[in-house]
Amino acid sequence: MQPAVLLGRIGDADEVFLNGVRIGGEGLIGRRFVEATKINRLYIIPQGLLKYNEDNLLSIRVMNTYLNGGIFDKNIMLGDYNYLLTNKLNRAKDVLVIESCFLTFFAIFFVTCFFFYVQGLRDREYIYFWLFITIYGVLFFLGSRAFYNTGLKTVFVQHAINTLAALLPANLIMLLMRIYNEETPAYIKPVLSLFCIIAPATILFPDYPIREYLYKLWGVIFILTAVFLVFSAMKAYQRKFYESGYILLGVTGLIAGLILESVGGLDLLQVTGFFLWDYSAVFFMICLMCALTARYARIKEELQTASVRIFDAHEEERGRLARELHDGIGPSLLAIKLRLRMLEEKVGEVTSIGKEDFPELISDISNSIEELRAIATDLRPSFLENVDITDAINWHAEKIQDKLGIQIKVDSNGLTKIATKTKDTIYRIYQEALSNAIKHSGATLVNVVLRTKGNLLSLEIKDNGKGFDPDRPGKKGTGFGLHTMRERVELLRGSLRIKSSDKMGTSIYIEVPVK
Repeated sequence: MQPAVLLGRIGDADEVFLNGVRIGGEGLIGRRFVEATKINRLYIIPQGLLKYNEDNLLSIRVMNTYLNGGIFDKNIMLGDYNYLLTNKLNRAKDVLVIESCFLTFFAIFFVTCFFFYVQGLRDREYIYFWLFITIYGVLFFLGSRAFYNTGLKTVFVQHAINTLAALLPANLIMLLMRIYNEETPAYIKPVLSLFCIIAPATILFPDYPIREYLYKLWGVIFILTAVFLVFSAMKAYQRKFYESGYILLGVTGLIAGLILESVGGLDLLQVTGFFLWDYSAVFFMICLMCALTARYARIKEELQTASVRIFDAHEEERGRLARELHDGIGPSLLAIKLRLRMLEEKVGEVTSIGKEDFPELISDISNSIEELRAIATDLRPSFLENVDITDAINWHAEKIQDKLGIQIKVDSNGLTKIATKTKDTIYRIYQEALSNAIKHSGATLVNVVLRTKGNLLSLEIKDNGKGFDPDRPGKKGTGFGLHTMRERVELLRGSLRIKSSDKMGTSIYIEVPVK
């Protein structure tokens, strides 16, 4: 019989002595430490070292590097090595199954992100999510039992684990900011810098007391980061940003898990064999994968119908131009033609043509030119490149008021310069919403509110018309303008909300990032 001792799992590295003689150890203790938290300790006792019918001293030296340390398992067993080995394998069986499930999850997520990339979805949110999965998957694998048992977990690998773990929150900030189509606020950039400083500092300062202070600083700025991320997720959900429900759920679960473990000391490792943040990270990835998959399906569906809507848009625009040319410029040109024929007849009759024959003709030609310019301006208002968006909206409002008598109130302040593309899109949405209010709602008053807050520009167009049900599918050919507005907003990576009823009229609210 070969005597041995089964100690179970120990946090995080250990050395074991029997009667003053070292009989084993897992991980490395000291400045150049290596963690072996998930490994069940089974040590063979050399022949002759165990004293029978006498007292024996079993000493266990433990180095704890994270949360709770010491011996996790309650039953310490002394006996035959083969029997204890069977007991050790039975203890580890469930852990190995869960570990395999975790690694399978990470592999599926990684392959799915690669699929998105191959399909052409190479926006930064997909890249950052891919990076987050990669970093966390590598961290999990390097800390797994499977990798430790290969014998490749060295001091360098341990330093790499600590550095990647310190950088993970920075990647999380960049990921969510990109998903929300927001620029990183100025007050968060120093936090990103601190994460990037702490990560290499864990290698440059190997002394554990210094690293302990670094970890405490990391914990403080992580709490600030967590508050910021939850606040951002709630704000996006409140403004009904696309797929924001999934994202809010995932962020809340992830942050709750990390805070409960890293700050609150809730250590599930002793009970389940895995950290609480492992479970919360998988939950976050599932929620975010649902959000990105839903976004991919939505974009794919919109692309499939885009060509039809573009064709309809061309046909509608051609019809509108035909009507305006036929009803506006057409009669004017016909009148000019008749006057010219009358002048031609006077010339043929050798009748003198007086100056009084020309002013009215010139006036008709001028009116035709103005009508042609108005049509051209509606097609592509070139003045947008040289004027502020407020001036453009006010100009169009005055033109509509003079022409149709509808009252339009424009309220704008705090605006900054915006890109020409954004300006053009905002103007087109405003035109379309105003046109819908005039044609369909019977409104007599339209309020237009334009604001900028941070890096977001908001436009609200509210009328006092009869309203409609935005959730009810209309007849064929209806609702085209709303589709156009929604697509324009999505091209700017913004969001659009519509509220309408018989009592309150229609309110169209959009938010787009200011580049």
